[in-house]
Amino acid sequence: MKKILITAVMILCSSLASFAYEFTPVNDNQIIQYSTELKNWRDYLSPSEDYIEFIKKVSSGTGSYSIYYSPDGKITRQIGSNFEFITLDGRLIACHNAELKLFELTVEDGKLAEKELTEDQIKELFPNVEIVKMSQFEDKKIAIGKKPFEKKEVLLLNDTKGYFHKYSFKPRSIKKTPIAGLIEIERFEQIRFSHYQDDNERFPAYTINVRLELF
Repeated sequence: MKKILITAVMILCSSLASFAYEFTPVNDNQIIQYSTELKNWRDYLSPSEDYIEFIKKVSSGTGSYSIYYSPDGKITRQIGSNFEFITLDGRLIACHNAELKLFELTVEDGKLAEKELTEDQIKELFPNVEIVKMSQFEDKKIAIGKKPFEKKEVLLLNDTKGYFHKYSFKPRSIKKTPIAGLIEIERFEQIRFSHYQDDNERFPAYTINVRLELF
């Protein structure tokens, strides 16, 4: 009995590790810099000939997409992302939250270029995450397993023609970051992913059933 109790405590402690990610969000009106030599990004420090500067602006309206300008006010790229962040190793990641897709931003000929991340590249960014593709839902439902006391990360990744603008999760407490499809699950429960609780041909609702998994 004592051995079982010790094992349970060890599992609990290991599962309580924080899922906070160390990245630098790029905010509205923020200046970021790209090194043409090092091929990486950083938050603005000071003017430098070795770095190209970009200014982020958020578009008006319900979409709130990101637009990047050069210092002289010229648009270098309007992207389908509404959240970007710089990783610790200097990569600029764009979250197309309405599409449930992730892209990496680089610079080509002085302008921003986007390339969609592969599943393996996403796992490099989020090593503890379980990726669930939208094509895996059957009749708009899917079941995933979770061990006792485990905090489990799940990332919904879109590999269909679906569009998920203004979709959200219920319960809301499972959302920890601005990355739309990334959730943290602590309970055995039913999770709903929907557009203002709609469930119709235009805005289908999706259900995630979290079940007990022992091994």
